[in-house]
Amino acid sequence: MMTSERLTAEKTVLSSNLPANAYRFCDMSTANPYLVIAALTNSRHVYTLRIELDDFPAEVPKVFVNKMLYDKHGDAMDGCSGSMHTLTSENGRTRICHYGYNSWTPNVSLFKVYMKCRLWLEMYEAHLRTGKPIDYYLKHQA
Repeated sequence: MMTSERLTAEKTVLSSNLPANAYRFCDMSTANPYLVIAALTNSRHVYTLRIELDDFPAEVPKVFVNKMLYDKHGDAMDGCSGSMHTLTSENGRTRICHYGYNSWTPNVSLFKVYMKCRLWLEMYEAHLRTGKPIDYYLKHQA
């Protein structure tokens, strides 16, 4: 569970990098706290992300796009895919793979998680244009 000091620190980082209306912490005093955050891509599409905070920062938080995404071929992105960097969906929402368990530390901020997911969304949109998997863009970064 996140301490009040950590929550304050996370809010400070988010408020210095994002507009106040772009994110909201929800259910923080319950067993299922989460952060809802809007991600605007370069092509001006807005996606709503849900970052689950029940075990944050000790564990990698689950991140979902608040709807089911579909690949270029029209298939639901609802399962584990190494090439598309997705995990098994829950509640009809695509789950983004953003940090591996081996690369996670409790020092990673929610803003950093958001930025990795924002980059994932850019690669997803590139996939929709080209049909190439997200893995392709990770391997061919400039």
